[in-house]
Amino acid sequence: MSTPLSVLLLYFAEIITLLVVETNRYYHQFLDSFEDGPSPQRDVTEAEMFSFLALTLPMGHTVQDRLEDYWTKMEQLHIPFYGQTLARARYCNILRFLHFTDNNRNGVDRTDDRLWKIRDLFEI
Repeated sequence: MSTPLSVLLLYFAEIITLLVVETNRYYHQFLDSFEDGPSPQRDVTEAEMFSFLALTLPMGHTVQDRLEDYWTKMEQLHIPFYGQTLARARYCNILRFLHFTDNNRNGVDRTDDRLWKIRDLFEI
């Protein structure tokens, strides 16, 4: 017998895999564009992507002035969940390179498809 959580995870497994693959691909394309670029970070894992989404979804309910404020240590604003789940620098790195499709993919008609950037996600 399936629990509701296992059914939800089955639904999101393909989406998480897509996000991990395309985010890592975009990050490596970014690194390759520099001859002497920034020091490389490790690839995003599926567990980190779940954590990233788990942090992003409740941000709409606990609105802070700045993104950094979710990880603040100030007593009146401190929400331990964020710092205990994912480091702020890692969250920002994933956010910076979050991607849903391969920008270099051939055969994509970008002029007619206004959703081409999220087409793969949309089709899942």
